[in-house]
Amino acid sequence: MNALIERFKNKDKIALARLISIIENEPERASEIFKHFEDQKSDGFIVGITGSPGVGKSTLTGAISQKLLDSGKSVGIICVDPSSPFSGGAFLGDRVRMTNISLHPNLFLRSLASRGFKGGISRAVFDISLLYEAFGMDVIIIETVGVGQAEFDIYNLAYTVVVVLVPGYGDVIQMQKAGIIEIGDVYDVNKKDLGGEDVAVQIEMMLDDTIFASGWRPPVSMTDAVNGEGIDDLIQNIWDHKEHLELSELLIEKRRNRFSYKIKQLVQSKVEKIVFGELLKEGDIEAFVKEALNDGKFKIYDLIHSKFENIKFEITKE
Repeated sequence: MNALIERFKNKDKIALARLISIIENEPERASEIFKHFEDQKSDGFIVGITGSPGVGKSTLTGAISQKLLDSGKSVGIICVDPSSPFSGGAFLGDRVRMTNISLHPNLFLRSLASRGFKGGISRAVFDISLLYEAFGMDVIIIETVGVGQAEFDIYNLAYTVVVVLVPGYGDVIQMQKAGIIEIGDVYDVNKKDLGGEDVAVQIEMMLDDTIFASGWRPPVSMTDAVNGEGIDDLIQNIWDHKEHLELSELLIEKRRNRFSYKIKQLVQSKVEKIVFGELLKEGDIEAFVKEALNDGKFKIYDLIHSKFENIKFEITKE
């Protein structure tokens, strides 16, 4: 591990890849890794790219990254793809859209399977973004799974969230009921060649009727990521939001929110491990299922309640 950390500090991408694999497959070793970076103060700016499947998130991520690389920025990309609920496998196809930048010396791209984690990301995303910051990445882009109207976890991890939409995905009513539309700091209508003006107007009308407590009124960009049209304007909107966060000190609040989210996630993970490892074994679950099916399905609540009502937890130093 010490040799791996030393190579990492010398900007060895292979060492970065190895550390990511360790964190993804053995999350309990994260503290062993991060204790080596406690003296590092580098902060990367984290951008979330989210939206429904097929809106062009990967192509847009590639186009944004290309522009940032051309301007001298270093970029770390995390792409999350859905896992099969049956086999657990995933087709990590996002990188196919970014072959033209994947070998750039100032870019590192990692594709992750969601591994059943809800909210459009993977459990390892926070830790990998920390590794990118320790590596010295200027900008970190997190591209979510693309599950539709309930992909909110990116709001807790990114400082600027770009919500990507395309023409033909429903009218203004559909957009207003979609919870994902509420988390955007910047909206982007991609594939504008398909008639994106109507979508952009609908979003602008919706935003005009909204009160923004932060003082930031999200702008609406229009892009065609395949040919790079409109990417400069989109990046400028991202930088404008970054400046707003810095001037209003909301960036500090965003960082607090990011770590608060991770702390809650860690506690939930620990408690879940205790419950399913010590208190509720697989045999107990099978017994509950059998009893519920034999004696009536409505009894399942009483069974669980009786199992846990008299349990007391004792916190020790260990």
